[in-house]
Amino acid sequence: MVQGKSGSPPALTVGRTSVAVTAVAITEDNSVIAAYSSYLVNLKTKQRLKVFKHQAVHALYVSKSSLLVCGGRSISIVDISRDSEMSISSAERRLKDWIISAVWMSEKIIAVLYSYNSVAILDSSTLTSVQDVQCDSCCIIYGGCLVVEEGVLVCCSGTVFNKPLLWKPLLQSKVVMSYEGHSGVIFDIKLTKDKLYSVSDDRTLIIWDRVSGEIEHRLYGHTARVLKVVLMSWCEGVVTVGEDNQCVIWSCETGEKLSCITPHSGNGIRSVCCKNNLVVTGGWDSTVVEYSLSSRNQHPQQNFEYSLDKDPPKWVSWLNGARLLVQLSSGEVRVYDSALSDFEVVMSSGESGFKGYSTYCELGGVVIVGGITGRICLLDSESLRFSYVNSDREGKIFSLTAVSCKGSDRKFFISCQDTGNLVLWEVSECLTAKPLKTYVLPKCRNRWLTSACTNESGEFLVVGDRRGGVHLYPLNVTSSEAISPLFSISGLHGENGISQLTTQQNLVVTVGRDGNVRHLKIEKESLVIVKKYKPMSGVYWVEKLEQKGGLTLMHYFHGQQFKMTVLESGETIFCVECGGGHRSWDALFDGSFVHFAYIKNPQIKVVKQRVTPNLFKRHGSLNHGSEINSAVYYRDLIVTAGEDCSLIAHSQDHSLPISSHISSIRSLCVSDCGLLFSAGGRGSLKAWHIPPDRTDLELVSDYTVVSNTHIPVGYNSSYRFDQRNSDNDQRVMSVDCCKSTDSQFVCLVACGLSNGEVYLLGYTSDSRFIRILSHYQHNCITRVKLTVTCPETGTLLLLLSTTFGMVQGLNIQESAIDSKFSCRLHSSGINGLDLRLGPSAEVLTIGDDGDVIRSSLSASDSRLDSITPLARRTTHFSAGIAVRFLNTDRFITVGSDQRLYVLDRDLQPVYCCYVDVPDPHDLVISKSTSYADLAVLVCGKGLQEFIM
Repeated sequence: MVQGKSGSPPALTVGRTSVAVTAVAITEDNSVIAAYSSYLVNLKTKQRLKVFKHQAVHALYVSKSSLLVCGGRSISIVDISRDSEMSISSAERRLKDWIISAVWMSEKIIAVLYSYNSVAILDSSTLTSVQDVQCDSCCIIYGGCLVVEEGVLVCCSGTVFNKPLLWKPLLQSKVVMSYEGHSGVIFDIKLTKDKLYSVSDDRTLIIWDRVSGEIEHRLYGHTARVLKVVLMSWCEGVVTVGEDNQCVIWSCETGEKLSCITPHSGNGIRSVCCKNNLVVTGGWDSTVVEYSLSSRNQHPQQNFEYSLDKDPPKWVSWLNGARLLVQLSSGEVRVYDSALSDFEVVMSSGESGFKGYSTYCELGGVVIVGGITGRICLLDSESLRFSYVNSDREGKIFSLTAVSCKGSDRKFFISCQDTGNLVLWEVSECLTAKPLKTYVLPKCRNRWLTSACTNESGEFLVVGDRRGGVHLYPLNVTSSEAISPLFSISGLHGENGISQLTTQQNLVVTVGRDGNVRHLKIEKESLVIVKKYKPMSGVYWVEKLEQKGGLTLMHYFHGQQFKMTVLESGETIFCVECGGGHRSWDALFDGSFVHFAYIKNPQIKVVKQRVTPNLFKRHGSLNHGSEINSAVYYRDLIVTAGEDCSLIAHSQDHSLPISSHISSIRSLCVSDCGLLFSAGGRGSLKAWHIPPDRTDLELVSDYTVVSNTHIPVGYNSSYRFDQRNSDNDQRVMSVDCCKSTDSQFVCLVACGLSNGEVYLLGYTSDSRFIRILSHYQHNCITRVKLTVTCPETGTLLLLLSTTFGMVQGLNIQESAIDSKFSCRLHSSGINGLDLRLGPSAEVLTIGDDGDVIRSSLSASDSRLDSITPLARRTTHFSAGIAVRFLNTDRFITVGSDQRLYVLDRDLQPVYCCYVDVPDPHDLVISKSTSYADLAVLVCGKGLQEFIM
């Protein structure tokens, strides 16, 4: 596996690699080529080709069957055969400066634009410079472009002083035209014969008249820096992408925003290209998304307004066939007949109990209306027949809620009155309703329901209230008294209420007005939170998730706009300014048209628009869109934790994201029994169970380390979900676990905090954490290691490293610190720590000083009591990040210089290779995978696996 010093160096084969997509291109045969760091991947043939040794690819330029590859100061040419096979025709060559842009002038001549605003002419066969031209305006540029017009090379440079400069390098070095209008650094430019397009740090796209220099359109649509702009040559359109993960399509003529797509997550979209109705984007989340625009026709919105005889409308609802039902203040109910272009009276204003106030819900073709006196009206949406029923007691009906019953033809709804009593009704085919049971809603402000559903087996009823709480009731219980909830979670979705409850694969899915989605499991007459996530960042009112044609549509409010977005692609297919959701409104998507109605001033406003979602295809497994702080192996499964507050479980064929923490996750550890522990910001520590099929992670316990506020998942009585101390600013920097010798605990968990505290916790079989002991020292803890040194006596060794360069050991016996020892090994902070026990216990450390130190642990009286450095070597050119034992004679390290070293016992390198992951954060190894004797994983801004 790893050879000795006299043998051959260890063979490292690159395995799974998931890093940011830095460049994309569409070839002549319509194959998509994506750049992942120093590799090119043909998404059609799945061929992978390493182009550069130590440099990421930043740009691709297509010319017939050749591909010009640029990155940093490196340049290379790749040939593409008829069967889409890639091969290097001109190997990597390092130029004198950073390459901003390039263009094929002919098959033998290439022009490149440097970052100091100079242009070089290269021979394509040797990639050597034959001519250099420096612009008179010598400055640093971040963006620019080169084009060939009638044999003349034209350059437009995007300067750091906010001006695009137009000049012709082979004719003169003077600037021909300067364009003023941006207020930030310019990142990208595109040229046509009569127009110039530039994007900037000021979040705008400016379309200029190239000849006069006047601004034709200044376009706002991005919420962060705009990084790239490309032209749609087949139409008058332009595409921009930026750090807000938005891909926006604009009209060049009118400046109108034609489409907005959010295809990626994380730190933004770094690459985009388009050709023949195809738009391709590459993001920080390691995926490439293709959009076919050929199916998309832009249809204008049709707007209508209706005023109803000075009788203000109270609510609106869409019926089948896009018929609009309206109730007026007088109690009159009307339906809009599109054939007559007028409203037809369904229920006259003479009916008592519905004047001035009413509430309603829609249930499988029946509209149910409740009034102020407790009377309920049932209206058939097809025949427009109606009937009345009376509740058991008089009084205002606060809410009527349809009950979602998956797999059942029965129709139920719940009425809620001022006493908090909930009456469950069943609607028959003859348009009558009978009460079945009465439940009681726990006391709270805004004491009424907003959503309800039954579980798939029909045993339980789950309801959501206006205060964001969820309550579980039995369905198969008969009682003359009001039935109390079996289990309640108050404030699950904040204080703005739950908007939708549905069932999915034996789970209850809750959608709330805090913008979050949570999955709950019914277990032992309680609700267990197994998953929570935010479908889209920046959204705080999600109304519902709807399945249409195999796609998931999210209905939500963003500021004063109502939007419909396809979650799989991030495309917003409908958007209207309506003033927000705090008035009566309703939306309907029938597969072809979106119908939206709302009440304002006091008119009924209706918007209708034909929509066709773009056809899209996503390549690659989803990864974190930001830095990965930690990773663990569990058999063939890799679990990663990132700055985006989420976990991702990576299997061989797919990845499953799990949003879990309220702050960044700093550290992971896994036990042999399939328990995963994640810890990070705000003192948060969570326990997860990895099921045998390893398809998902199940949250089993949630704990706040510093304040010791414990919230067990599945706790058997009511509790407030938001009890945790959200103001806690202490971070758990490192976590480790080991098997417990005490039968009271399943395993033991050690947590090191940023304030210098370390805690030893016991995890019990009923999913609870119990604090065993705590210890404090004066520096931030960077790493902890926990192991059993003597199973007979239950002695533990807790080893920790700090930002002061010190390693400290704690011998723990009978829940107390028996002894401790320490030694300062590094001149600055320690980033990596590993421990190996045996006949001669050893410790490996690596720090900000780039040093790797091997130390021995000495024992006396059966206790480890001292640490002694044995070997030291400066291995990395910059900070060392992590170090691990491969075996007794070989160690492996990674540093911020993106170098991976294998060292012998004297810390002499026996192998070195380049890592494609920028800014590494952690290094983990596994000897238990089914596909390798030993696997090494480096994580940082992406992840890369090496097989030994």
